[in-house]
Order: sequence, then structure tokens, then C-alpha cells
Amino acid sequence: MSLTSAQIIADALQIAKCPGFTAQGGRAMNLTLQDLVMHRNLKVNVLTETITVQPGSNGPWNLSSDYARTYDLWFNLNGEPYFLNPASLREYDAEVQQASLESYPYEWASDLSPVGGGLPGLLYTYPQANTQLSLTHRYFSKRADIVSPETSTTVPWFEDQDYLMHAVATRMMKITDDDRYGEFTSVGEALLLKHLLTEGDEQQVVKSVQLDPRRFRVGGSRRPTKLDPW
Repeated sequence: MSLTSAQIIADALQIAKCPGFTAQGGRAMNLTLQDLVMHRNLKVNVLTETITVQPGSNGPWNLSSDYARTYDLWFNLNGEPYFLNPASLREYDAEVQQASLESYPYEWASDLSPVGGGLPGLLYTYPQANTQLSLTHRYFSKRADIVSPETSTTVPWFEDQDYLMHAVATRMMKITDDDRYGEFTSVGEALLLKHLLTEGDEQQVVKSVQLDPRRFRVGGSRRPTKLDPW
């Protein structure tokens, strides 16, 4: 049976031996969920959008308001997928920007500086596209806080409710200066690690180690061209 936010918080407050701290327990719930979004790449938070790239442009294109970070970015050409490689803004700024270099994009960079001012983040691609392309952007999304979680009947999006209860109780122990705080913190990390090791289907996929494709290319130092996109 799935527990509501209010039920998880009530049980957590009992564990932390501070049942009257309901408002603080609600804030602890949202802080716990925010921590999972900001610091863990959970597959349950992955969304997909389409970005249309215009010819002769590097962007920028606005990222979604719920954007946290990119999972992958690619386009299809004649039925074959081409994945763009991530670059830092400094690396992107160091690239030569000339119309004569128009080709199929092979690199992307993001600029999240506008987010602090309430504006959407920006996405750039390189080099300038020589034709209109539809990029498929798969990204980790942010989650809205639960409104009044201490009384809400909402079931939190994070499925491991045992961890949520434990994490909320641990945060409350920090507030009450409970001697069990250190022990509960260690146990909570172990609980979360167990969830992360089994979350999603990618745990069954064999992982490959590869050289940076931006610097170690097939064919030596050749840059992608219209005839040789990689």
C-alpha cells in the first residue's frame, strides 16, 4: 500500500520522537525530494522533448523550465541516429564560428546562468547546421514541491517510501539535536544506494569505456563534414 505524504511524515516524526513538529516535517519532506532531484540521476525523472534546429544557426534554444541536466541529445539522418557530444561553454566558445563550416552538429553546450534570474537555460550546438534538423532531447527534469506535505494526501513520486520516511526522520533529528542523527545518516545512505543499484533497466546494460570522441575520432583528426558526419 502506498503511503501519502502526510502518513510518511507522521511516521517519521514518531521515529524522530518529535510528533508535534508537523510544519518542519513538511519542509523536511520537500527538501528530501529536492535532494533526490538535484543530486541523483533518477530515471523516473527523465523526460523527452524535440528541439528544431534551423539552418545556419547555433542557437541558443531555450531549455524547458523544468530542465535539470541533459541525459542525451541526438538527431536522425536517413534513418541513422547521430548523438551529439557534451562540451563546456569554454570549449564551445573556442570553436571557430564561420558559415563555411556549416555541417551536421556534433557537439552541444548549455548555459544555465539565466536560470538564477528566473529565465530558461540555453542550449547551443556546433557547428552551424546546414539543414533543418529535429533534435531529440532526453533530460532529467525538476519536480514541483508538494503543497502542505504534512497534510497532503498526495503520494510522493519517489517510490522507495521506506527511504523517504527514514530521510525525513533523519532531518528532524538534526533539528532536535538527536544523538541518533549520525547513525541514521549512514543507514539512509545505505538505503538509498540499494535503491540506486536497482533503479531502472540500465543496470543490466554492459557499460563501455571510450575515449573522448571530440578528440579521438575515427580517421584521425578529421572534423565532421557534410560527407563524413563523424
